[in-house]
Amino acid sequence: MVLIIALILSFIPSILMFFFLRNNRKNDEEYKKDCTRLLFQGIAICGVVMLLGALFRIPWNMSGIAKDKPMLDRLFVCFVVNAFCEETAKFLFARKYFMKNREKTSRLDIISFLTISAISFALLEDIVYVFGTNIAQIIIRGVLMGHVPNQLMMGQLYGKGIAEKKPVFRFLGFVVPMLMHGLYNFLLTPDLPEWTAFVEIGLVAFEFIYMIRMIFFIRKKRNDPEFTCPVFH
Repeated sequence: MVLIIALILSFIPSILMFFFLRNNRKNDEEYKKDCTRLLFQGIAICGVVMLLGALFRIPWNMSGIAKDKPMLDRLFVCFVVNAFCEETAKFLFARKYFMKNREKTSRLDIISFLTISAISFALLEDIVYVFGTNIAQIIIRGVLMGHVPNQLMMGQLYGKGIAEKKPVFRFLGFVVPMLMHGLYNFLLTPDLPEWTAFVEIGLVAFEFIYMIRMIFFIRKKRNDPEFTCPVFH
């Protein structure tokens, strides 16, 4: 019961972030409905993650590399099975919504839908993790909102690439979050050198500071035509 209460409390930052993003278009009821629909896509997103993971994992295991080279297997799992599959699934579900009404989709909309997709996935993931963790870890996961900074970064870079017609930023919008995600997971590997713990802490601190900065950035840009006008033109 205590773990369940901790889990519910850990949801509060993510839910507040959701309403913050949903409020980007105060008078647009269709946008609000789309945000809410996306929030409840967690099970579907997890399903796609599992499917993509299996498509990569099965042939990888059949190759024998996983058994012969455990560290290389760990890299594969962290950067491909975890990072690539999860970030791709979250993007695909978000893309459905910012392409739905592309004639009015703005840079802020792209950031919002991608981030809400991350929240949707993370809330379901947190429910699964509650059975193998403790109260402190549950609360910390809730406060840090681990998946959110990656999707904020993806949205910022990908939206810039769309608005400015610069494919390099669209590419970076995928690569940078995936590398950060994979690195975070890999640094949790047991028996790594002690100095990697400081890298992990630094990475978490950077992502948290970036997330806080983006909250103020989004709030400021709500009245900026560069970020509120349609980008698919």
